[in-house]
Amino acid sequence: MKASLVIPTYNSKDLVIPCLLSLNHQRLEAPDEFEVVLVDDGSTDGTGEAVDALALTYPVRRLCLPRTEESCRSAARNAGIRAAEGELVVFVDGDQIIDPLFVREHIRCHRTRPDLVAIGFRDYLAPGPVDLPLLGRSFTPEAFPPVTAVDERADVMDALSQNLGNLATGWHFLYGCNVSVRSEHLLAVGGFDEDIKKWSFEDVELGYRLHRRGLTLVHNPFSRVYHQSHPESDAERYADWRENFAYLTAKHPELDVRLQWILDSYFAPEREDRSSWFDAYLRFEFACRAVAGRLPLGRSYEVLVVDENNLDGAALEIGRSGAVQDLIVVDTTDDRDLPVTVQTLRTGRELLYFKNPGPELLKQAAKSFGCGALLDRTAGS
Repeated sequence: MKASLVIPTYNSKDLVIPCLLSLNHQRLEAPDEFEVVLVDDGSTDGTGEAVDALALTYPVRRLCLPRTEESCRSAARNAGIRAAEGELVVFVDGDQIIDPLFVREHIRCHRTRPDLVAIGFRDYLAPGPVDLPLLGRSFTPEAFPPVTAVDERADVMDALSQNLGNLATGWHFLYGCNVSVRSEHLLAVGGFDEDIKKWSFEDVELGYRLHRRGLTLVHNPFSRVYHQSHPESDAERYADWRENFAYLTAKHPELDVRLQWILDSYFAPEREDRSSWFDAYLRFEFACRAVAGRLPLGRSYEVLVVDENNLDGAALEIGRSGAVQDLIVVDTTDDRDLPVTVQTLRTGRELLYFKNPGPELLKQAAKSFGCGALLDRTAGS
């Protein structure tokens, strides 16, 4: 399978150079391959010359778009989609440093399933310089600043379930920094909405349309990227968020879309009672569940522990048990296929999944779902 990595950039030379150098170290299975479609959205900081001077081990096609009033991330990404030669399109932001297994993991998700949207997360790096010569030679943590925070979406999934398909709001987890979908689906839904020109929602809105198209959204915990620190204005981002939210709810007046207003309690920088993203998102998720009659408290769950002894046939057993009983799956193996397989199952019941959870995560999940049996059944595993 061939993957096309679409990377938009605009006047961010110092961020996109580490991004491109990190991709020198991708480890793919034969005969898989990838290309990079770098969409330069009218940069004036010497991005083109700097990219042309790099020693890269993979093919790069640089699209140079003129800067106009219509320029935006959506238009840049759509230009990349049209130019992509791969059947799989992978979106990456130009301020990320890319793990060596990134492309391989995205391809693995799609190899046997044509109807997936694979979503990866990002870790946040501390401020500081990147050692470009070292990063060009080797992918090593010594080449860039340390990780200071994990992706906020990971906290939600650790608390509620690492089965993205079980979240009522899973479509909101589609962020343009780390996501893949087959080109045919992107073209069928018309790509990104180019009327969303400011920060926020252009990727989430695409996620909602792909969800409505019937695609299955899954989280791949092994496709990692690292976000390089750079200055951002909370006040400016909040103004963009509110403007785009008004547009989004006019376009999609459905209640689950409008309930995203709950997240305003996090984005508003001037609020004295500003909530954390985690708390705001839990309220959003549970509001959508309440509308659908899916509040988890008070339910009775069966707990299934998967280990090396019962890994073969585990997916069949999960599907069978999950069809008749709300189910919590605790996966203690190192298998990389089961996490995605579980997320594609549609049992009609609650299907929670946790990969190698520690004691604290189990306690948090048991508290969220009122499920003491989770701790009782896994204490000895």
